[in-house]
Amino acid sequence: MKLFHNGHFWQDGNFDNELKAILTRDGKILKLIFDDEQSSPDVQRIDLGGDYVFPGFIDTHTHSFEGGLYSLMIDLGDAKSLSDVFAKIEDGCKDKGKFVFAWNFDETRIAEQRFPTRAELDQVVKHKNLVLRRIDGHSCIINTFACNSILGGHNKVHCEDEVFRGFENDRAVHWFHHNLDDELILRAYHAASKIALKGGFTTIHTMVGDANMSVGHYSLLQSKLAEFPVDYELYPQSFNIDAAMDLGAKRVGGCILADGSIGSMTAALYEPYSGKPIRGNLYQSDQFWKEFIGKAHSNDLQVAVHCIGDRAISQINSVYLDLAHSDYKDLRHQLIHCEITDDTLVDQIKASAAVPVMQPMFDLLWGGSGGFYSRLLGPERVSTMNRFGTMLGKGIRVTGSSDWYITELDIRKSLFAAMNHHNPKELLSLKQAVDIYTLNAAWLSKDENRRGALKVGMDADFSVLNYIPRAEAPAEHQKIRKVIKRAEIVYEDM
Repeated sequence: MKLFHNGHFWQDGNFDNELKAILTRDGKILKLIFDDEQSSPDVQRIDLGGDYVFPGFIDTHTHSFEGGLYSLMIDLGDAKSLSDVFAKIEDGCKDKGKFVFAWNFDETRIAEQRFPTRAELDQVVKHKNLVLRRIDGHSCIINTFACNSILGGHNKVHCEDEVFRGFENDRAVHWFHHNLDDELILRAYHAASKIALKGGFTTIHTMVGDANMSVGHYSLLQSKLAEFPVDYELYPQSFNIDAAMDLGAKRVGGCILADGSIGSMTAALYEPYSGKPIRGNLYQSDQFWKEFIGKAHSNDLQVAVHCIGDRAISQINSVYLDLAHSDYKDLRHQLIHCEITDDTLVDQIKASAAVPVMQPMFDLLWGGSGGFYSRLLGPERVSTMNRFGTMLGKGIRVTGSSDWYITELDIRKSLFAAMNHHNPKELLSLKQAVDIYTLNAAWLSKDENRRGALKVGMDADFSVLNYIPRAEAPAEHQKIRKVIKRAEIVYEDM
């Protein structure tokens, strides 16, 4: 048995000063101790140093394979010009194999305000397969060597296009992923688990598959789950329902796409993007989604669909709503991202009982009157975006995520973002912010009886911070001190 003591323990939205310690056995919470009783000599005492103890935080939507893989590759996040981009790629590709990933590229943050051309990339990398991905993952460009490699296989792309978007983007990126060996795949997940622990998480939901008909390396990862210090909740990210059932999965989907992204102007909107005759793209028909979601629902699979624009959200939620009326099941279907929602659409989501899986960091990075969203959508529509406060106020079970690798896998920054929304009507209290990463997140995967709270019988999963999060950016000294998984310290900031 282990006794965790000398901490401030989170209970029902507050730190309970009466709770002195937590006794655990076999990785479970055995007893909450409210007095200074002496433990028996055979109990291992673990001093938490007066730090703040939360239930283990859960991120409900990550691309952990890509995030882990890219952490081993070339990060373009601080590039200020194309010359910076080329220098980073040239230097970074020296110790890589035949597949080179450059990621976190944002053309709006470099001097030239554009993607590099394929000819420019060819000058830097001639004899390896190179892909450069935009920060949102919905656009990319590859070099000629990669074009020729892909054209030689079954997963063809139209290489006359310089920048790939939509399906072309997906085909190109997934060709790269499909050609990696098992050793590198597992290295990526081990790298991801270390990043998750450092970011304060004990459990992360992760997408596995090509967002088309392949479930990719799902079986490989499923067979290795016990090797990781975090819990991975797996999503067969595929339209292949039969394959998901054969795997024994509880759900299907993830970033299977109803639309694209705002940055690539492929998110499907009812009204055009500002100053452009473009409303984005619905990637599938209403009938397609009715049949796909209906089949998954009839087989008791939870469905998760990427939908960012209001037109795409409405398309998916309408199917959920019809099923809620005609064949209700407690499956907790998901609206991934769910960014643009007017009041009518919020009410429809409430009626469908769908779960918005949302990212506080999106507003922090791109929201506000002068932000990236405002420039593309206009200030009026920005007020209907990322509506955390409104949805929770209506009793909708929002869950929190990073969409990592798109934004950082760091609970400190996510909590700050949730409590610091640009729209005062949508910002959250500390309790609400913690809930979307604990209680609500555990509920999403039907784990509310073993995760998400510090209660007897629950897994002894704790995320320990040395400060109380507030609506100010965390300072350098405000840290994640420990992550404890089933009563074992799996991360410690020394």
